[in-house]
Formats: sequence, structure tokens, C-alpha cells
Amino acid sequence: MQPLIGVSTSFRDVGDYLGEGYQRPIAMAGGLPVTLPRLTDSMDDLLDRIDGLMIAAGHDIDPAHYGQEPHALLGPLDPGRDAFELELIRRALRAGLPIIGACRGMQALNVALGGTMVQDLSLRPAYREHPSDPTLRYWRRFKDETMAGRPVPEHPRHPIEIEHGSLLHRLVGDTTAEVDSFHHQAIDRVGEGLVVSARAPDGVIEALEMPGRFVLAMQCELHEGWRWDDRWLGVFRAFVEAAAERRRAAAA
Repeated sequence: MQPLIGVSTSFRDVGDYLGEGYQRPIAMAGGLPVTLPRLTDSMDDLLDRIDGLMIAAGHDIDPAHYGQEPHALLGPLDPGRDAFELELIRRALRAGLPIIGACRGMQALNVALGGTMVQDLSLRPAYREHPSDPTLRYWRRFKDETMAGRPVPEHPRHPIEIEHGSLLHRLVGDTTAEVDSFHHQAIDRVGEGLVVSARAPDGVIEALEMPGRFVLAMQCELHEGWRWDDRWLGVFRAFVEAAAERRRAAAA
């Protein structure tokens, strides 16, 4: 039986993409994706039934969750998602679920574990030239073109350096790769139990993981990387296999 992968995502702004963009690589990798309802009262029951968890992209996290006042450059917020998802991540970690995250998903993992954010790349001098898409102009075109089955359009990208010996290194098979770069924020203080496994040339943290288990999140739109590099689909295959292993162990 296919492992059941819960997807925590937004319910606004980008239309039908929310029903298939994050779910597609999970299905391609052999998992059965299901979008999670934002029902805190049902959270433990949901976690009992799924075998792995994906935290998707979306709006900025309210800086109150990491002890900061909002800056004028902060983007739109999603308070209901913050409240649900930060608790969901903590409970999923306690339950031992494999976790994968993309863009906001990495930020949410970090904040859930006590980490902090740089609210806009321009606020850190070293990050001011980092490829970004603060108005989402490139992202909206990317979403429209790929949803229509057309080639990937031009969009911000950059190389990353991957930590030798990290989970990401083992999955990608190299210490270099290229990723998209639609985000306008960056990780500042790293959350408890997490380690940095990739950075951009300017030092922006591009991947976080938790040693000894399958917990991996990236600042890029990780779920879209398969469109130009099959190694990123390999990351999802490994994630789905980790979920399958957990399912088999639970059944035993």
C-alpha cells in the first residue's frame, strides 16, 4: 500500500496550484498525497493516519512567533496557518514522522523549533544581491506556465553549496546544485536540533535538516526542482520510502 503523505498548504492566492503543485512530486515518487484540513482538534488523529508530512510554501510567518516586531517590508501573513502549522510540526516531530519542507516550509520548521528570520533580504547587507522575487511576478508566471504544461519560464536561480556528508548530500550525490530563488526572507538563528546543510554563495541558508532522521527542508521550491534536474525527484523518492518504512514498522 502506498504511504499516505499529508500536505500542509495555504488555501489562498494561487488557485488550483494548491491542489496539485505540491502533491505532484509526491505522487510521482510513489506516495499518496492528501491535503490536510486546518483543524487543530483533529491534529493527533491526522498524524496517526499519515506516514509522512510535507510543509508547503506560502505567506510570511508572523514575526511575533519568533519574538520580533513586524518590519515594513514584511509580506502578507496567514495567522490561521501559523497557529495550525507550527503546532503540527512540533507534534509531527514528536511522533517521529518523516518531514519535508519547501520555502515557507523550511521557515516554519525553523520557527517551530525556536529559530528566527531575517524579515527581508535587503535588511542584511550581505544578502541584498541575493536573487529574489518580492512582487511574485516571476512566481506567478512560473505557476501559470507549468500548470498549463508549457516549458519552465525564466525565473530567479542560483547555485548552492551542500554540506559534505549531510542527508541532502547523500540524496543529491554532489556538493553543488542549482535551485530557484523566489523568496524574500532568510533564516537567521537556526532552530534547536536543526543543522544547516546548504548555503547560497552569499551565505543565505538554503537547507536545514535534523541529523539521524528524515527531516529535510529547503528554501527553494523543492517540489518544482524535478522539472530541470531529476535529482530533486530523487529527494522525494527517498522521502516517500522513509514514510513507507515507518508505515511498515508501525504495522509490525
